[in-house]
Amino acid sequence: MHGIKEITVFTIGDSNEIKTWSNIPYFLTKNLEKKGIQVNRVNIQENPLLFTIYKYTIFACIKLLYRNSNQTYFRSKLNNTLTNIKIKKALIKHSKADLSVFLSFSFSNPYQNSKPTVIFGDWTYLYYIQNFLKRKPHWFEKSALKREKNTIDSANLVLGLFPISTRFIKETCVKANVHYLGNVINSNYDLKRGQLFQQKTKSNKILFIGNKKYLNGAIDLVQVFKSLSSKHPELELHLIGINESDTNLKSSKLFYYGYLDKGVKDENEIYYKLISESKVIVNTTEDWGAFSSMTEAMYFYTPVITSPYKEFTETYGTEINFGYYITKNSIALGPAIEELINMNAEKYSELMFHAHEGVKDFTWNNYIDKILNLVHKELS
Repeated sequence: MHGIKEITVFTIGDSNEIKTWSNIPYFLTKNLEKKGIQVNRVNIQENPLLFTIYKYTIFACIKLLYRNSNQTYFRSKLNNTLTNIKIKKALIKHSKADLSVFLSFSFSNPYQNSKPTVIFGDWTYLYYIQNFLKRKPHWFEKSALKREKNTIDSANLVLGLFPISTRFIKETCVKANVHYLGNVINSNYDLKRGQLFQQKTKSNKILFIGNKKYLNGAIDLVQVFKSLSSKHPELELHLIGINESDTNLKSSKLFYYGYLDKGVKDENEIYYKLISESKVIVNTTEDWGAFSSMTEAMYFYTPVITSPYKEFTETYGTEINFGYYITKNSIALGPAIEELINMNAEKYSELMFHAHEGVKDFTWNNYIDKILNLVHKELS
């Protein structure tokens, strides 16, 4: 038994809202409560007025000289100071909590007292700079990077959401107690297995999920789809998170939905209706192909076509039996989609089965058990 009865969870945003940070705070806190644990929710999101002032003054000046910087108010010394004051007040208010959990690598327990602290995140600021912005840190970013490293080193337990970024933390924060426990499926919809096989086998729907960060992948897919449509007029392409104004590409078989909020009943129904009925989910954006939505779609037995970016191949392998890897702008995207939609039911069902098998253990129930067991093992 883990013996934990009360946990204070600090999040950047409201953990009662499913749209906060890829749904993770919502599902983590809800599943802790399902385990009978009292959860104290603390929102440590930055002050919106100060964020805006910083954005149009200091940040605007920085962007003129360093266009690929992401040094927003969140990373500032002022926000760090004000947020730590919030944290200290919350820790005093919830002094009976057995554990503090921070869903950010930027903040932790400033008291360094006997109450254990767990911090959880996807990747560090340094990892983001080196692997997504593909550069070395600028001089003005080094203070934030130093604060983040101290935060990670001082936490009792550090949990990474992805294998390579977790390994990066171990290499750059050698004092930290770092662990990778697998990934999670952020779904609040019942899985209807019997219906899925029938719906997907007969489906003519192609699905894309992603926001403007994945616009290049969306445009590539739309252009390939237009070419395929002449040979397969029954096909439909449905894009979640993207609007027609983002691509300026139109077709009678193109359906744009923009952002769908799972916290809104009607939008939630549309989202899961599309996942349940789609033949394949496609996002071949280079370096990052919307990992969370891909994983969720796989749980709903959906084959995938994606780019072979590092975190995905590290999690699922360099060769997959539930879809195809396609490099950005590859001429192979059209043939891959065509091969999949022309598959016989038996072969396609195998792809469906392998997609689900690859992620079936990534439930929040399992993940919470892993966290609690690790806390008991490492910190008790």
